[in-house]
Amino acid sequence: MADLGLGGSVDVGSAAPDSFGNVTGEYLALRRGCGLVSERWEVVWVEGPDAVPFLQGLVSADVEELSERGVCRSYLLTPRGMVRFSLWVLKEGDKLGLVCGRGEGAPLAETFEYYRIRIKAKVRLDPRPVSALVGPTVPWTEAVEEDRWENRGEDFRAPAPLAGTPRVFFTGEAPGGIRPVGELAWRAVRVESGEPEVGRDLDDRTIPQETGELADAAISFDKGCYLGQELAARIDSRGRVNRTLRGLEVRTNLLPPEGADVWKDKRKVGKITSVAESLELMAPVGLSLIRRGTDPGDEVRIRWEGGNAPARVRALPMVLGSSGSA
Repeated sequence: MADLGLGGSVDVGSAAPDSFGNVTGEYLALRRGCGLVSERWEVVWVEGPDAVPFLQGLVSADVEELSERGVCRSYLLTPRGMVRFSLWVLKEGDKLGLVCGRGEGAPLAETFEYYRIRIKAKVRLDPRPVSALVGPTVPWTEAVEEDRWENRGEDFRAPAPLAGTPRVFFTGEAPGGIRPVGELAWRAVRVESGEPEVGRDLDDRTIPQETGELADAAISFDKGCYLGQELAARIDSRGRVNRTLRGLEVRTNLLPPEGADVWKDKRKVGKITSVAESLELMAPVGLSLIRRGTDPGDEVRIRWEGGNAPARVRALPMVLGSSGSA
């Protein structure tokens, strides 16, 4: 199969190159086998007798009810209730790990320190980068099948599924024989799966329920108060938001620039954020926070200076697991 020939820029400071020489092979490793996504995450540890109640009052997930060695999604919201960090929480007794995006560990730890007043717990940013194995043939089946994270000496492995595709976060050495994956293939699978990045796909006005089904996994509406909880509870009672994270399938072989406007008829309904090319859908794809009134299946047009392209709004995930489009 020919290389995808993807274009686009990579984030400044990206740990991975665009590719390691074969974007198609890297993409197929993530979708059909197993690929190594290196050093895209960090982990902050909170440890001590007050660690669980401390985080229970800050993050949106119910960490008190999380099982021993359990793993769950969560958000840390701003005091006004907007998404500031998208997290995976690891629990072991009075020790919790919070996996966040690369570059977010220091501000996340600083935020915890800001609220850590008369709290018997220590906050520590782990200096080791966090990588992931992604794909249906991830070799660490015990972590995936048991849905529990585990220590391996000083390192850890933690399952964090990606829209039906196994993903295991880890520190330390990767197993031999796993294909390294560059930015372009990883971004394609991330976009297909509906996995947004804070600061790129989610802006400083994003309400947690605007992230769609991800919010269902990340927010507990049965626990007590936590940072930013008032807005999340009010939106839950009201039952609707003005925007929802959606996929966009471009209807022509043209890769729009990130930040291009999305129009439905004469109304601007969003901006396309992460942009990639989907081998499963054989089309360019992107993510966008789309205004209410524009639904999956609707035809829209993406416009930017010097160009435009037709597109169709898609529910997320656009591709589920390794079985094809959702």
